[in-house]
Amino acid sequence: MTDLTKHSLYKPMEVDSMLSAIFSIYLKKFLTMFIYSFVAVFIIQIILYYLGFMDLYNVSDPEELMRNLPEIFKKMGVVSVSSFIIYGFLNAFLVNYLIKSDLNPDAVVGELFAESVRKFSVHMIFFLVLSAIIIVIGVFFGVFAIIIGSIVAMAYLGTIMMSGGAILVAEEKNAIETVARAFTLTHKDFWSALGTVVLFVLIMFLVSLVLTALIAIPFVIMFFGNLNETGSILEALDLKMYDIGLWTVVLNSIVAALTYPLYATLSVVLYFKLKYTEDQKAANSQ
Repeated sequence: MTDLTKHSLYKPMEVDSMLSAIFSIYLKKFLTMFIYSFVAVFIIQIILYYLGFMDLYNVSDPEELMRNLPEIFKKMGVVSVSSFIIYGFLNAFLVNYLIKSDLNPDAVVGELFAESVRKFSVHMIFFLVLSAIIIVIGVFFGVFAIIIGSIVAMAYLGTIMMSGGAILVAEEKNAIETVARAFTLTHKDFWSALGTVVLFVLIMFLVSLVLTALIAIPFVIMFFGNLNETGSILEALDLKMYDIGLWTVVLNSIVAALTYPLYATLSVVLYFKLKYTEDQKAANSQ
């Protein structure tokens, strides 16, 4: 098994140093993670496009929408299954790449990808499904404690599951073992992990606002073009007048590829911080 103690992240870290490490690693390994993420997200976006989800923006009649609900749900099922599979492959690679490329700077990216597909991808897919089910169930039962309960459940379970991807790859566990290990490991320093995850989510929320504003620029340009053509604000807002084509698929893929690797990086950083804490507590207790 790989000697994880030789990884550069295996060290004591506070919340601020963990966040700093996340963005430092992201910038250092940006190109590789962006390219693989773009390809994965582009496939998902293409599936959405050719299944006709983009056309739903042009449906303004509620009755027509209701008639199409069975078909929409069927297509949503296809997209959900495809997304879990593709993100499982992507997450397995990103985490494996972040761990192994640090331990062995000469590691070949293609070989790491092949190893990820062969050893970790299936387990990662099942882990993503299992963790999603756990979080949904937790949030559902949290509703009984009013909305605060749902927020607490989401924050708690989200923090627990965040290190799961790194656990699965670093310790070579299956999905069920990974979930159990995530609970055990995260509680070694839960409040530090929670603080890191909460601050990370807040940062990503701000980043998403900026990216959303950038994405909106072409639509704003089209809006003013439509307004100039029609002379009516209501007609200019009609989604049927907007060219929602393959260019939106590329644009959405770029945006998602810019942000998704950060979550995999968080998983790895959080894992090594918790693993170091666990090992130190075990050493001190002897």
